[in-house]
Amino acid sequence: MKFRVIFDFFLLLGSIHGFLFVIGTFLLRRKVELQVIFLNLFVLFLSLNNFQTWLIQKRLVYQDFLGGYFIFPWYLLIVPSFYAFLVYYLQIERERWPFVRISLALFAVAILTRLLAIYLVKIKSFPESLIRNYDLFEDIVALIYSIFLYVKSIKLVFRYQSLYPEILKMDNLNWIKWFLKLGGAVFLFWVFAVIVNTLAVEQNPFYSYYPLRFFSSVLIYWVGYQGFFQYVVLKDRIGLRAHLAKNTIINRRLGDIDLEKRYKGDFESIAQYIRDNERYLDPMLSLNGLADELHMGTSKLSKIINDHAGDNFSDYVNKMRVDVAKKILRNPEYNYYTIVSIGLECGFNSKSAFYASFKKITGMSPLGFRKGKL
Repeated sequence: MKFRVIFDFFLLLGSIHGFLFVIGTFLLRRKVELQVIFLNLFVLFLSLNNFQTWLIQKRLVYQDFLGGYFIFPWYLLIVPSFYAFLVYYLQIERERWPFVRISLALFAVAILTRLLAIYLVKIKSFPESLIRNYDLFEDIVALIYSIFLYVKSIKLVFRYQSLYPEILKMDNLNWIKWFLKLGGAVFLFWVFAVIVNTLAVEQNPFYSYYPLRFFSSVLIYWVGYQGFFQYVVLKDRIGLRAHLAKNTIINRRLGDIDLEKRYKGDFESIAQYIRDNERYLDPMLSLNGLADELHMGTSKLSKIINDHAGDNFSDYVNKMRVDVAKKILRNPEYNYYTIVSIGLECGFNSKSAFYASFKKITGMSPLGFRKGKL
C-alpha cells in the first residue's frame, strides 16, 4: 500500500510538471512553431494519460459517467505527436508524412467506439465483459500503431540521414537517439501490461501499468527539456547563420586577427589556409585532419603551430573561435540569440567546451562578456 501511495504521488507530480512545461513553453515563445506545438502535444498527452490514471486510481472521476467506464485514449496520440515533432524538426515534412490526420482519426474512432460499447452495456444488450474486451483490443491497436511509428522514427534517425544534411551540421541528434533507446524500454513495459491484462482475472489490475507509468513520467522530465532546448538552439543557429551571412559589419572571418602576419615561413601559409577557409568553424577539425588537408606530417604541423603561435593546436584554433564569438557577443543585433547557439556556430562542439575555452582565454564567462560589452 505504501508503494502504491508513493507511485500515485510520483504519477501526479510528473503530470503536473508536464502541464507546467507546456504552459511555460507557450508563454515564453513569441511565435509558436509546429515543432514546438508537436513537442508540447507529446508532453501534454503523456501527462494527460498519467493524470487520468491517477484520477481513476483515486476514484475522483468517471464513477457515475456513462456507467463509470469512459476514459480518453490519450495513449493513441503520444507516439504520433513525437513522430510529427521529429518530421518537422528535421524539416522533411515534404518527404515523410507526419501521420497527424490518421492519428486524430484513430483517436476519434476510439472515443466513438467506446461510447457505443458503453451504451450497449448500459441498455443490457451486451454483458459488461464487452468493455474489458474492448479495452484490451484498443490497447493492442494503440501498441501496434505506436510501434509502427517508433520503427519509422528509428529509420529516420539512423538510416535516412541523407534527407536532412543541413540539420546534421547543427545537431548530431544524440539526444533523439538516446530517447529512442529509452523508448524501447517503454514498449517492453507496454507489452508487459497488455499480457498481464489479458491473463488477469480482474479488469486492468493497477500493478500492470506501474512500470510503464513510472518510466513515462521520467520521460516527461527528460524529453521535454531536451527537445525544447535542442530546438531553440537549432532555430537560433539557423537564424544566426543566415544573419551572419548577410551582415557586412560582423564578418565570420577573423579580419582583424592578423596572427599570421607576425610570423614567417610555413606558419604563414597554414594560418592563411585556416583563416581563408574558415576551418576553425568546423567542430570536427583535428590536428590529423588539418595535416592531411595540408599534405604534411602531424608532428611537423604541431611543431610549427607550437613554435610560432605559442599554443598547442587546440588552443590556437579555440582562440580563433573565441575571437569570432566575442565579435558576435559585442553586437546588440545578436542579443536575441542564445549564447549556446553562438558558441556552437563558432565551431565549438558543446556548451561546456565553449564556456571553458572562453573563460580560459578571456578570464570571464560568455554571459559576463555579453553583459559587459567589453
